[in-house]
Amino acid sequence: MRIISWNANGKFREKFPFILNEDADIYVIQECENPEISNSDEYIEFASNYYWVGENQYYGLGIFAKNNVKLELMDLDAKGLRYFIPVNVNDDFNLLGVWTNPDMDGTKTSYYPKEITKYYEEHKDSGFFNEDMIICGDFNCDVRLKGSHAKNVCEVIEKLSECGLVDIYIYIYHQLTGEKEGEETKPTFYMYRHLDKPYHVDYIFMSSDKIKDLEICDADKWLHLSDHVPLIFEI
Repeated sequence: MRIISWNANGKFREKFPFILNEDADIYVIQECENPEISNSDEYIEFASNYYWVGENQYYGLGIFAKNNVKLELMDLDAKGLRYFIPVNVNDDFNLLGVWTNPDMDGTKTSYYPKEITKYYEEHKDSGFFNEDMIICGDFNCDVRLKGSHAKNVCEVIEKLSECGLVDIYIYIYHQLTGEKEGEETKPTFYMYRHLDKPYHVDYIFMSSDKIKDLEICDADKWLHLSDHVPLIFEI
């Protein structure tokens, strides 16, 4: 199965044909429109099998799948945490789509990863979190930002390791290059779309024996569409 996670940076109804060229089974898209309010027939057709969450109808989190993929929304209360979509896929594994977006005035950068640890703590005993699951999306965090932010990123990694989940980028590239958290040489985000402002804020967590392939797409192909590049992986 092929899965893509991408922050489309808005106007996904116009951009989805580009990501369709990558031919995935599931698309986890951040900053996308709610298909219910769209007047694009093509976008509505693309979103025939999906779940979406958000308050701004033009900037939410969506999981979209081919029609032969079964998505079942799990009954987990987000407790006001933003944004998470928990689904079961094909009665086979759980998938958690993530776009951390704290609902706070004057949100500090350090708070973003806390959304994930809070969601985990709320639901770790529900059975949803397990070693067969996948978590992916825009976490809005990078250990290179240092201080309390870096500490909170490390807390996310530590918490998710309790159920056997690892940062797949670090797992794969550490084997090849020795890269560690905060030393990633393949950015996923370019602030203001500037190549000299690279960060690694998009993540995939799963069991290391589940991944078959991972691609962090190239900036020169995607920066005309978004400040993030897609993460494409196969399981």
